[in-house]
Amino acid sequence: MLSHSKSILIIFFVSQTLFGGTQFLSIPPSAYDLLYFNSSWRNPAGLNHINKVPELGFAYGNWLAGIQNVGFKWRGQVGKNSSGLDLRYVGLSDIEFRSNTPTSKPLGYYSAYGISARGIMSQEIGDVNFGLAVQLIELEIYQESAKGFAFDFGAIWSVSESIKFNISALNLGRMNKLQTSSPELPKRLISSVSIEQKSSSLFLGIESNSLLNNTVYYAGGHSQYKNLVFGGTSTMTKGMKSISGGVSFLLGIYTITYGFQWGDQHLGRPQMLDISIRLP
Repeated sequence: MLSHSKSILIIFFVSQTLFGGTQFLSIPPSAYDLLYFNSSWRNPAGLNHINKVPELGFAYGNWLAGIQNVGFKWRGQVGKNSSGLDLRYVGLSDIEFRSNTPTSKPLGYYSAYGISARGIMSQEIGDVNFGLAVQLIELEIYQESAKGFAFDFGAIWSVSESIKFNISALNLGRMNKLQTSSPELPKRLISSVSIEQKSSSLFLGIESNSLLNNTVYYAGGHSQYKNLVFGGTSTMTKGMKSISGGVSFLLGIYTITYGFQWGDQHLGRPQMLDISIRLP
């Protein structure tokens, strides 16, 4: 028998695949993105690697209902631009395939997963930092699969030394047909205002998602003390509330980040762990 959580998730995948199976793109790819709200995942303009050494990172974690999340990232400077590459896998295995007739054993097992490769570039022009990301996407469930692409656009305007206005439009693209219809990408429009000091930051944000009926609201911040960084985000929309956050340790050329989320979905408590290394 399937667990209650996995049964709910299968219903979600089957019912959403034709129009929203790509919602895996709305799952934070790393603990870093749980710790920092205005990361390059939510806004490609947030990538800032000018005059910094290249960095490699690996992320692993479990999301709601046991969904596995694995990611790899590279950050560096190409010419006068900050650049990055993100590779990720999000999936669920051992889903039971059963007929309409009750049986003690499943007829078989299958998996559902999504993979993506995302290239990022950002450049500062005056008081505004602009960002662009291009993403290749593949989604598979049972014996069906679909491929597509998406663009992300973002900008960060430094209103003053401490106040920044962030805006981004994510997942603007298309997918090939899966069965008889093309899965709909979760088009997201996110804006936030942040107050940043030397070692801390506070923000308020709002999001519109094409696959959600209601607006999502955010509030939170982060702070640094010596080699320790910690932060959190409160998320609220109709029918759902959650708190996410994390802590990061800087150990020489290594950075270890742990992220979590607590919510009222009753589908588990997501946790993620990142390890990154700054190259010589």
